[in-house]
Amino acid sequence: MYEDFYIKLLTQNKVCTDALVLDELIHLSHKKYSVPYKVTLGFIDTIIKPYATILSIGEEEFNQASRIMKDYGLKPSDAIHVGVMKTNGIELIVSEDKDFDKIEGVKRTWIPVST
Repeated sequence: MYEDFYIKLLTQNKVCTDALVLDELIHLSHKKYSVPYKVTLGFIDTIIKPYATILSIGEEEFNQASRIMKDYGLKPSDAIHVGVMKTNGIELIVSEDKDFDKIEGVKRTWIPVST
């Protein structure tokens, strides 16, 4: 199911991320699941980087994030992701975080749950 979702995502979209997403992946993998940094970095190098563009986070993205935090009360890291999206004309985010649903101009998708 996960592989099918990822393959569909890659074939139907131009996939982008930002360095903060990668930071969160490394941190949570280690903290929550005790995955060594080396393993997660290998995953990023082989599974993410070849297929995704890593977008920059700069002043323009930060300014967008500030507005998002003020307007929607989104937490800072999520607001930065949206700032990157808005600056780059991206509307679709892959996330289980339902807080993104309240942001105008952002559509969220996640792995379908089989029943």
